[in-house]
Amino acid sequence: MLLERALGGAATLILAAIGFVLAIGRYDVGAYLWVEAAFVVGTIVLGVALFARSARRPLARVAPLLAKLRVERPLRMVYEGIHSYRESWPLLVGVLALTVFVQAFRVLAIWLAAKAVGVPLGPRPFYVMGPLLFLVILVPFTINGLAVRESFFVSFLGHLHVDPNRAFATGFLFFLVTFALSLPGAAILAWESVRGLARPSIRHG
Repeated sequence: MLLERALGGAATLILAAIGFVLAIGRYDVGAYLWVEAAFVVGTIVLGVALFARSARRPLARVAPLLAKLRVERPLRMVYEGIHSYRESWPLLVGVLALTVFVQAFRVLAIWLAAKAVGVPLGPRPFYVMGPLLFLVILVPFTINGLAVRESFFVSFLGHLHVDPNRAFATGFLFFLVTFALSLPGAAILAWESVRGLARPSIRHG
């Protein structure tokens, strides 16, 4: 599960790196651009720490401190579990590429939502905003990111001189689209739950 989350975050930050390059000299989005750059650099460092054999010796130096804090054993288990996947790098690369592909289409969905409410911007700035948005809504400030997502849209697009009402509408419409896409999965889960409850129990006699 942790590896899946890590790959999802890495895919998002690959898009963030692309967005950072696209935005340089074209869009004034203030601190957002440098926050995105910091996340990209941090992800690269974390990737090296988790998968590079050469990182094992420097990491071993902090083991005594972690032992004193009583977190060395669980952190070692997590590290060893993730590090073992370095031998399955073709699988990791494939999953990462697929995730980048899916995230890229999610960004296009944000742009189309913006077009639907009359925001006069091309897709380029949304590839700067999208990865940051995906990271922001991962933090459970509110249920499903409600209000946090819309506030982010208003703040980010405001730097690009977009009307606050249109920016808010973009965020809310993107939420509705995402919610609608999740309904088939919810229906399948509900159906499977009902079938499981209705299935007669097997008695062993």
